[in-house]
Amino acid sequence: MPEISRGDRRLLLLIVLIALAVRVAYLIDIRDSPYFEYPVLDSFWYDAKAEDVLAGDTLASSGSFRVPLYTYFIAACYSVFGHGFMAPLVIQAVLGALTCGLCFLIARRLFGRLAGVVAGLGFAFYRMAVYSDGELLPTTLFMFFMLLAVYFILAGARARPALNGLMAGLLLGLAFLTRPDILPFAVFAAVVVLVLLGFRKGIQLVVPMCVLMIAFMLLLGYRNHLAFGEFHVFSPQGAVNFYIGNAGFADGKTPVAPPTKYPYHVTSDPSEDSITLACKQAAKEVVGRELTDRELSGYYVRKTFGEIGNDFPRWLGLISKKVYYFLNSYERSDIKLIPRFVERHSAVLRLPLVPYAVIMPLGVVGLGLSILRRRKRVWIIIAGLLAFAANALLFFVIWRYRLPVVPFLAVLAGYAVAETWTALRERAFRSVIWVVGIALVLGLISISSFWRVAEEDWVSQYIANEGALFMKAERYEEATELYKEAIEANPSNPATYFYLGKAYATRGLISESKEMMEKAVMLNTGYAPFAHLTLGVALANSGDFGPAASEFEMALAADSELGLAAFNLGLCLMNLGRNDEAEKAFTRAEFLCKDDSGVLVAIARAFVNMGRQEKGIMLAQTVLRDDPHNPEALYTVGLGLEGQGRVPEAIAYFERALRYLPSSPEIRQKILDLKRR
Repeated sequence: MPEISRGDRRLLLLIVLIALAVRVAYLIDIRDSPYFEYPVLDSFWYDAKAEDVLAGDTLASSGSFRVPLYTYFIAACYSVFGHGFMAPLVIQAVLGALTCGLCFLIARRLFGRLAGVVAGLGFAFYRMAVYSDGELLPTTLFMFFMLLAVYFILAGARARPALNGLMAGLLLGLAFLTRPDILPFAVFAAVVVLVLLGFRKGIQLVVPMCVLMIAFMLLLGYRNHLAFGEFHVFSPQGAVNFYIGNAGFADGKTPVAPPTKYPYHVTSDPSEDSITLACKQAAKEVVGRELTDRELSGYYVRKTFGEIGNDFPRWLGLISKKVYYFLNSYERSDIKLIPRFVERHSAVLRLPLVPYAVIMPLGVVGLGLSILRRRKRVWIIIAGLLAFAANALLFFVIWRYRLPVVPFLAVLAGYAVAETWTALRERAFRSVIWVVGIALVLGLISISSFWRVAEEDWVSQYIANEGALFMKAERYEEATELYKEAIEANPSNPATYFYLGKAYATRGLISESKEMMEKAVMLNTGYAPFAHLTLGVALANSGDFGPAASEFEMALAADSELGLAAFNLGLCLMNLGRNDEAEKAFTRAEFLCKDDSGVLVAIARAFVNMGRQEKGIMLAQTVLRDDPHNPEALYTVGLGLEGQGRVPEAIAYFERALRYLPSSPEIRQKILDLKRR
């Protein structure tokens, strides 16, 4: 692009600084929110996978369901600044502010300075852009890559197409590794460039752009081959989202998992994606075995087209709903209830920021004007608008699927405002009336409330998610009240009764917990093993080992593969002095929990405490073969050796454990005591 004037550079800096100030103020505003300290669902997933990368999983192989770049981004932030959410979110605030600057530059180049200022400030103050930059989610990083790629595509249309094409391809490739739904835009943009510039000139820009992007896609396929033994470019998340956005149960706005009899949201590790587990379980119930990632993708793509073909009129009706939801200003949640979050946790978002009901109508007016005025290069912006609108309509209309459309709308809105200002100066009032009239009609559509637009079907679950945050913060009474509120929102949701039962159990209110667990099981018998497990743990914590053992036995009767129940049963039997029975329970738990090193070490410790030192040492050393730096396993081996009278060897293991837990007074005291013997 041509040299930016001094005045434009000042405007660019001012827009970036304003956008950054709003975003930093928002982060300061929400830092005391439980959502900031304890991310949930997708955000928790990315946090956990980043920790896995730092622990040695360099291929991010524990996160096969999604593409890995954002996981690496979070891991890099943790590596430099330590584990904490402020650092990555501040970096995202900077990237979000730079994205606003890119909106200014793109609109300035296409339509002039006024359009650029409107576009840049419009996105700087757009409520959901501010919200997005404060979420531990890949949307901010993705949009920065996307807008910077657009910048270089426009630059390549004027000069140095090969170099700018390479830069655009690099950024599109990085965007693909962040969110693969950049692909339709890349295809649309390549076609637009070839049409606008002609084949001979356009190919100089398109070929390097496509080659480099395809190289990144192949790189992802190679990583998948190394990590999972399968060469595939597209993660199963896309196929699953395609299914849940178009299946018979889809409503166009809710990312709900396929129906399955398995209560995945109870049994899943919180670092796992619950939608993934539900989809895998639903497929397994049909196919009879667990599918690989590539098989899972194929299964859900075929299933989606099958359901569309079986009832095509229904699907057309669903698409019409999605179009309406796409035009409507209401921001649909997917992790937490956004209106509730704004009301209870953010003063900044309660300010009169720019809503979709303003930016969408103006953007559509700008789209129409640019087509009427035959502004050729604006078709690159239109390509982005159409591509990401199609993404939302093909999947489901939630805030973060729609958000990538907004920068393109902001650029076009800037043009609409600039043209209206010019018409006013030239006293072309008829043009002004047309522009204002169309914008008002679209604005009315945007704020209308047909098709239950603002009704959240999963309010109960969103409130329960918030309750889980208060549980993590050990604010149990507040969590209890939230779970009660979730039950009021949906009395037929078994999960909320189960969560409230867990909250009561944690507080030692056994009878109240049992009442809630019975209600959960009544609504869904799949909760039975986990209800008994929770009650058993509560009873054991209160010292009632006999009743607790009975609960664990009932949990195993309901689910014979529930390893935690077998482990806790062993602990109860050990406390009751029934060591032979306890050993059998621990042996069963060892088999069922063979992939859980934490449980295996705890079992090894139990064997040592029962006087079965040899067995405890062997089990702890099994863990050390896979994880030689596990301090708990090292300490357990030391305890076993101490019990056998092998003091020098025990000291050596305790000293190794102390290396990894240098602040542990227990290990330090153990070493001192043994050396004094």
